[in-house]
Amino acid sequence: SSAERGGLMDPAEVPQLQWADPVSSSPRVYGRKQWRAVCKVLGNDNLLAEILVRLPPNPSSLPRASVVCKRWLGILSDPEFLKRFRKHHRKPPLLGFFEGYANRFAPVMDSPDRITASCFSMPKSSTPYSDHREYMGCRHGLAVLVNKQDRKTFVWDPLTGRQHSVDFPPGLDDAFTGNFCMWRAAVLCADAEDGHVHGDCFLSPFKLVLLCCGGYNTQAFCSVYDSVSGVWGGVFSTAVSRIISLLRPSILVGNALCWLISGGDILVFDLECQSLDVIEKPAFYYVTDGCFQILRMEGGGLGLAVLLDLTIQLWERKSNSDGVVGWVLLKKTIPLEGMFPRRMNSVRIVGYDEDTNVIVLTSMTGNFTLQLDSMQLKHIVKRNNICYDPFYPYTNFYTAGRAVGREGVNLELIVIGPDLLTYYLGRTI
Repeated sequence: SSAERGGLMDPAEVPQLQWADPVSSSPRVYGRKQWRAVCKVLGNDNLLAEILVRLPPNPSSLPRASVVCKRWLGILSDPEFLKRFRKHHRKPPLLGFFEGYANRFAPVMDSPDRITASCFSMPKSSTPYSDHREYMGCRHGLAVLVNKQDRKTFVWDPLTGRQHSVDFPPGLDDAFTGNFCMWRAAVLCADAEDGHVHGDCFLSPFKLVLLCCGGYNTQAFCSVYDSVSGVWGGVFSTAVSRIISLLRPSILVGNALCWLISGGDILVFDLECQSLDVIEKPAFYYVTDGCFQILRMEGGGLGLAVLLDLTIQLWERKSNSDGVVGWVLLKKTIPLEGMFPRRMNSVRIVGYDEDTNVIVLTSMTGNFTLQLDSMQLKHIVKRNNICYDPFYPYTNFYTAGRAVGREGVNLELIVIGPDLLTYYLGRTI
């Protein structure tokens, strides 16, 4: 058959092929002439790549399209095509959240795009992780972990299992010898290439930020590792009133990494100015850490969500008419009462994705995601108790061909207008 020869499949050769309902401007019945025109377009590798690059960025798109024929597999597995695919879509999808540990993953997408922990290659050292504080979160497709006993940090690619090992900076290590320390870390891609799109950043330059706050100290210390030079920079410090919250990873706002301090204040490290400072919370709030969440606002500014009596209030740092920067209470509030499947007496915030503006809530029936812009609520983890484990978001282009070669695929051909053709595989493999 033509499929076996690596060419385009003819409808007569594929009994399970189903024609999707076309748009109103297209004819409902396609004759041999129209089919030859389609074959002519798809017979050109360049034109076919232009069509395939427009497949949705969902995890199932490329692996399932790869089973159409060898020719499609060759195009879709080409590193240059994958680079174009990421650049075309720009923003990787939110695949789910690591639930406190490197080997516990809560997917947020439905089948066939549901990615589970079995799809990841676990870190090679110290697994499973018994202390959730060792896992520090993800950014730009990379995760960062801290081994306090060995004084090492690890930058880990969950999809491939590859990792970088970086020793603690001597200054931070010596400063707190014998003291109880709270360690936090953050990683971010530092690729300066024009038009770079995050998604496959393991081999790209990265910056690693290590933060230390002693349990009985009133100082926070921070240092930055640059993967290009392979060395740590200087140690920065500032006075803090309390320890860094263990339940919140860093949030990247503009050029600054922000951590929640226990009680609601915010520790800010400006990567460009190389400065470490504290921003105080709105003065009259006295609530637990589970009621605060640092936000990245729509315009790129610093925001804060405060949960009070099943209502989320939103604050933003803004300048007044005199140029003084302070907290401003926004008019928009989010009432949670009535949004859940059943009445809730207690809800807490346990996670946030800065790229999609999604927060994670925990309740007596499990965990929910709430999209702050659309107000869409989704039940992602079902349980019968409140769990305070932090939820670390993971966004990436999942393009691994794990489903290639499997059978039982139904194929739908969708023709949109006279020119644009998109193939979508219509049932879970």
